[in-house]
Amino acid sequence: MDLTERGEATTRHPWERQRFEAYRRVLADHGSLSARRVLDVGAGDGWFAGRLLGELPDGAGIVCWDTNYDDDELAAAAPGIVRTREHPRDGYDLVLVLDVLEHIADAERFIVESLSPVADPGTPVLVAVPAHQWLFGAHDVALGHHRRYGRGELRRLVAPWIDVVEEGSLFTTLLAPRAAQVAVERVRGRQPGGPRDDTHGVGTWSGGRATTALVDAALAADVGLGRTLGRIGVRLPGLSIWVFGTVR
Repeated sequence: MDLTERGEATTRHPWERQRFEAYRRVLADHGSLSARRVLDVGAGDGWFAGRLLGELPDGAGIVCWDTNYDDDELAAAAPGIVRTREHPRDGYDLVLVLDVLEHIADAERFIVESLSPVADPGTPVLVAVPAHQWLFGAHDVALGHHRRYGRGELRRLVAPWIDVVEEGSLFTTLLAPRAAQVAVERVRGRQPGGPRDDTHGVGTWSGGRATTALVDAALAADVGLGRTLGRIGVRLPGLSIWVFGTVR
């Protein structure tokens, strides 16, 4: 979870859980769950890293790098997880850049100057971003996004750093609700770049047990269908897009 999204929720949003499961399967399919030293860029509250650590070999460790950590958050790391707001050293054998690049004003420069030095050629990298600039709305403003991406834009952005071997999307079923939300905002005259609305984000999830289970199952089916079709060359659009590759 992004640090800006933390709220009063006591249950993790189904989106967050199914996002983890989707990316865990991508990593597993490419043999990357054998990694022993992982860098999670823009790791936020570290929930994803904590879940991933349980999938890695004994003795593996994850460095959570987030420039927004305060002193209390730096001290809250769990066994096997180190938090830092300083630029990490090199030597990682898996790098995660999940929903980070949209927060960077000059993402191309960030990749060249900040990400390229931390991993040697051949290192696996998983990158994910929110999709479709036409969906840019109040939610993006609230989370501090500069943009959303198309598939071609993402591939061109990461091309100087990694060789992409697989790409895909997540959450096709959430496209229509998000599009409707953005359309209503525009009809009401609320344009991107307007005032922040901090009620947005997965940290505000308040669904009960039954609702959470229902949404969880629906998103799991969505993710599973998208991955199955992707393997036979059918690429569904999604709310998020991702690429997996290796450092050049």
